[in-house]
Amino acid sequence: MFPLSAQQQIIWLQQQVSPDSRAYHASAVIDFHGEIDPTLLRQCVIDAVGRHDAMRLRICDGDSAIACQEVAEDVDVDIPVHDLRSVEDSEGGRAALLHQTMHAEFDLHAAPLVRWMLVRLADSHWQLFMTEHHLVHDGRSTVEFLTDVLEQYSAEVSGGSFVAEPAPSYEDYVSYTGSSDYRARVAADVAWWKAKLEGAEFSVDFSELGSRRSGLFDYRGAQHRQTLPSDLGDMVRAASQQSGTTVFALLLAVYAELCRRHSGQNDLVFGVPLANRPAEFDRTVGMMVSVVPLRLAIDPRTPGNDVAMDAMAAILDAIEHGSAPVQDIVKTLKRSGKGLDNPLYNTMFGMHDGPCPTVDIPGLSVDMQIALSAGSSKFDLSVVVMPDEVRHGDGGTRGYELVWEYSTQLFGSRDVERLASEFEALLREYAAHPSEPIGTLALAAVAPSVGADRDEHEDLPAVDEVEPAGGTAEGVAGAIQSASAADRGGPSESLWLQAFRDVLDRDDIDDDTDFFNAGGYSLLVPVLLSHYESLSGWRPPTSLVFEFPSPLELEAASAARRQLTSDNQG
Repeated sequence: MFPLSAQQQIIWLQQQVSPDSRAYHASAVIDFHGEIDPTLLRQCVIDAVGRHDAMRLRICDGDSAIACQEVAEDVDVDIPVHDLRSVEDSEGGRAALLHQTMHAEFDLHAAPLVRWMLVRLADSHWQLFMTEHHLVHDGRSTVEFLTDVLEQYSAEVSGGSFVAEPAPSYEDYVSYTGSSDYRARVAADVAWWKAKLEGAEFSVDFSELGSRRSGLFDYRGAQHRQTLPSDLGDMVRAASQQSGTTVFALLLAVYAELCRRHSGQNDLVFGVPLANRPAEFDRTVGMMVSVVPLRLAIDPRTPGNDVAMDAMAAILDAIEHGSAPVQDIVKTLKRSGKGLDNPLYNTMFGMHDGPCPTVDIPGLSVDMQIALSAGSSKFDLSVVVMPDEVRHGDGGTRGYELVWEYSTQLFGSRDVERLASEFEALLREYAAHPSEPIGTLALAAVAPSVGADRDEHEDLPAVDEVEPAGGTAEGVAGAIQSASAADRGGPSESLWLQAFRDVLDRDDIDDDTDFFNAGGYSLLVPVLLSHYESLSGWRPPTSLVFEFPSPLELEAASAARRQLTSDNQG
């Protein structure tokens, strides 16, 4: 067994808080146009699983507060094949199979934490569905794994032999990040982020759109996919070359300006995903990507190309200091989110840099669609840019695809469609006039505020209506009210109070102390739960602390939860 990486720790904790969520399921559809040998393709997938230890990981509940992991030596890789050629509604059948693949629950204790399905739609059209749990993959890993599969397939279908290019294991990567030299680098990077983020505003408020979220953030979400016209893609590439910036820096600058106009904030913090791969692990499969809090200040009088240069400088700085895990930054800044929200950023902007595998297989073309919607969102708003080579394996001029993923607690579909259309209009104006002050571009594109469209999720309960994990809403509320009405002449000396004081190492904790306001943070919650279990003999669900963060509330919620369990068993 070996520990979880810093990136895995966050995902594991979020899965404990919201075990029914599919926010950390990542799905891809690989299109094959031409003749394939399905038996050989399935065997190539099985062989690749055997070559990459991350594809055989399973979670172990050890003695520590945070789980460990191990590599299973033998795993059963099931790849069912479905032929829909004679099905009357083949598209409906395909959609149902894809939904099944994307949404089925993973048992984290059983490897592999990946599943596949092969579907035949026509004589010369196949699709391979692949859904991975983020505990074992990131976007670059998906590309590496699929490239490995297709290179073996190409070699064997041509009658040749295949020798895989060696790559360090994911266990090697985790060991590397635990070394003293790497930890010293992490400490230096955390100190840099602390200085960089001093005085920052850690959320972007779209005050004219959506609604105010009440209660804790949850993962309910939806997705809007936007394809930019090919001529606009050409304009963007030309503008980036002219100004000496990357395309990503230019797109980030325009997105930041859109957020500035909606929020009125000139100082913005976005989550930006980084590959975070040391050179020696470039071909390793596993979860290595990290999301850093990139800070960008915009003066609307500044020329657009200068804003793009500032964005590029911020990106390069973030890459240079990218080893700092987000939980370490949160801890040093003494910020803590309650529930599932991120305390450093509520909106993310990224660009996928893992191209579609470009293996040459005679008579066969391969396309790939990734970041498919699982009806969830990790942030209030997340935008990911998909270049053409990510989808088709080439650098054609078919433009870019933008995936807008959003929280349906906050936004409706019309809100996000409006943001997408405004982004396109602002991007076109910028590409045509990169030297103009960015605040003067496309002012007419920002239309008057429109009401949020809630039709798409009217069947979902409001946050305040969701039953808390501690028992029924009425039961927990009544228990807390009764506890509040009890004699409060002195401290209760409850087990929760003792656990708070021990874990936070503070004697001034009282019954009303909020765990997160007193210095607690997300990854300290499992430590608190483990300590409480040692005192009481009962392990509460992880979500309980996020919903009821004080000793008084936790005593009542624990009692209600245990009573509910007892009643159900009776």
